[in-house]
Amino acid sequence: MSTVTSSRLARLGELMLPGAGIGAAAGVMAGLMTLGAGLGTGLAAVNALALGIPMALFGGVYTLLCARGILLVGVFAPAALYWLIAFPVSRIVQEASAAVYLTGAPGLSDDLWAFAAYNALLAPGLAFGFVWSHERFVPPWLMRIRDHNPLAAGLAQAYLVYAARAYEQKQRKDAQRAARKQQRLAGASD
Repeated sequence: MSTVTSSRLARLGELMLPGAGIGAAAGVMAGLMTLGAGLGTGLAAVNALALGIPMALFGGVYTLLCARGILLVGVFAPAALYWLIAFPVSRIVQEASAAVYLTGAPGLSDDLWAFAAYNALLAPGLAFGFVWSHERFVPPWLMRIRDHNPLAAGLAQAYLVYAARAYEQKQRKDAQRAARKQQRLAGASD
């Protein structure tokens, strides 16, 4: 592999790292919930890895898609659609892995479509939490790596524009609220 290719891959990996970390946190939570339910450390490890690895991959790809401008920063609907596919796929991997651990043979739910549909219903909630986490954890990382990573610089700029737009909108709402309050006070004193 050439140096140019390896440095490009390193920059992509560096960019994808925080999104992957957020995705992997879902696997950690699955493992902790398995332990909390008293189902044993082996199954907890299987659940943590079997959910954490695909979620980390999908989380990193989400960050990459944002950096490429395919998914927009601060827009929920495209993120929800992305996780509508990504979360059920991750859960199917987790379910199949747990079946192998528990029975020694691959197996999935008898009604795979219902299982996938149920997890698709949960996906918008996951997407909301993922986007919220992404908006808080990714920008500081991007600021650290933007000087040597052009994709990170572009995504950092997109987050700065988004933050400025959100701040301006908040300022307008605060000004409107203050004006309405002032009108009510002026009307009450008349």
